[in-house]
Amino acid sequence: MGGWAIFCAICGGPFSSQVDMDCEGTDERAYRFDVLEDCNLDWLDKLRALGINPDATGSDKGYLTGTGRYWDYGGIDVLAGEHPNAPFPDKDEVVPIVAYHDFSDIGQPYVFPFHPVCYEILQRCIYLQRAGNEIRTDTLYDVFNNINGGRYVRLQLDYGEPDPPTGQVWDIVMGQEVLVVNPVNIPELEAEISDVKRLLDTKPNLDNKAKRHADDDIFSRLPTELRHEIFQNLHPESILALKAASGVMHATSCPDSVWTAKLVDTYPWLWEVHELPVFQSQNVEERASRLLRACREDGATTGKSHGYILGLANRRRIWGVCEQIRGRYLEQPAVFTRKL
Repeated sequence: MGGWAIFCAICGGPFSSQVDMDCEGTDERAYRFDVLEDCNLDWLDKLRALGINPDATGSDKGYLTGTGRYWDYGGIDVLAGEHPNAPFPDKDEVVPIVAYHDFSDIGQPYVFPFHPVCYEILQRCIYLQRAGNEIRTDTLYDVFNNINGGRYVRLQLDYGEPDPPTGQVWDIVMGQEVLVVNPVNIPELEAEISDVKRLLDTKPNLDNKAKRHADDDIFSRLPTELRHEIFQNLHPESILALKAASGVMHATSCPDSVWTAKLVDTYPWLWEVHELPVFQSQNVEERASRLLRACREDGATTGKSHGYILGLANRRRIWGVCEQIRGRYLEQPAVFTRKL
């Protein structure tokens, strides 16, 4: 009957970039070439795994392997890696190990496989943009183990829409190209962010025309407290659009706490924007507002096929999976021994 495939514990995707594409776009069992022709699928080939080592010193007994590949029959080959808890003496050793389940039923250890870019998304999701925090690996292993079951090819989670296949092999369906597009390295988004950053290099300056007509600005009649209240009731892109259109509102500060909370609430998955000082000038505010609107519309699974739509759509899908993992992770008592 042959072997079977296993899938990423975090995104549910395959561990191979070798997928069938159809230049004509008519084969229902192939991806559309025109959709994926500019997409680098190499990220799918990269595999690491999360394991547990009961003999490790210290309180956290989990470990991460080095990179490797899926072999077959639930098995992977990975470099032992440099994690201090790894139960392998040589970091350059290629270790065969099984994923998800001890299929031999003789008590062999097993690990949970993932794409490194998906682990990056999970780390950002768990700590919600807080830099410098590492996932406690044994706690994450416990979370994965508690939702491990069924056919042992991925975790028992809601992997969003479209739901990644769980058949004996990766089932390619035309129209589901989003599942194999890199969710972290999105060139089109990086280009948009670079355009905004170039504007940041210009000298902050309130438009002279806006200065001359400040007295005619309807918002000049409002006290600062009401202007702040307006910010409280708008989405981030609307705050930026308002500031870009009104010199008075541009000059009115939006408290950092308000802005950060709104970004985390509305665009937690768009970490590139979290790092931008968007209130520098009205030009920056206008451009950043358009960027957020595009991300809100294009980042959804709309069925469109160009630009940064698919990368953002896959990121948002995977973020939804990571939120499920995050909820279980933060419920574990060991997490509270570390600073969040």
